[in-house]
Amino acid sequence: MEGIQIFVCSWVVACLSGFCVYLYHVLWLRTEKLREKLRKQGFRGPPPSFLCGNFLEMKRIESMVAMSPRKQDGCLTDDYAPSLFPYLELWRKEYGSAFMFTTGNVQHLYISDPNLVKEISLCKSWDLGKPSYVIEQLGPLLGRGVTLSNGHLWAHQRKLIASEFFMDKVKVNLNSYSFN
Repeated sequence: MEGIQIFVCSWVVACLSGFCVYLYHVLWLRTEKLREKLRKQGFRGPPPSFLCGNFLEMKRIESMVAMSPRKQDGCLTDDYAPSLFPYLELWRKEYGSAFMFTTGNVQHLYISDPNLVKEISLCKSWDLGKPSYVIEQLGPLLGRGVTLSNGHLWAHQRKLIASEFFMDKVKVNLNSYSFN
């Protein structure tokens, strides 16, 4: 009887330790390997914490900006990104126009250089797109339209609707609406 209890206990301990090793691999080592590949290519970024990534630092920066007094000059501006995402602006100043950050165990690459974005989209346009977890979560709500499609399906859908946004089409539509 004691031999069975020892066997069951050792089996439970082995399963729990294997599960802990698996979680460590999924939650930390996989993202750390990706971060190492990006570091070798010259991308830097804020160091993440174990489970939260940079989420706690993002919240801290947002609360600091919310508490700081703002200048009210009464003029509108199209530079709204620093007020919506102050952590991205702060990290851009610290790490340059291309850096990496982490939310949970998801790695993000932030690029604010328009020439680099253009070069990436020209060379790898079919490989880029919406992440699979976004499509899985929002797919039932939004369907397979332009918002969630990728690759050739996205290009086909965009080609269908893009003609409606050329200036000569917009002028014709505006003229028809103004007479009604």
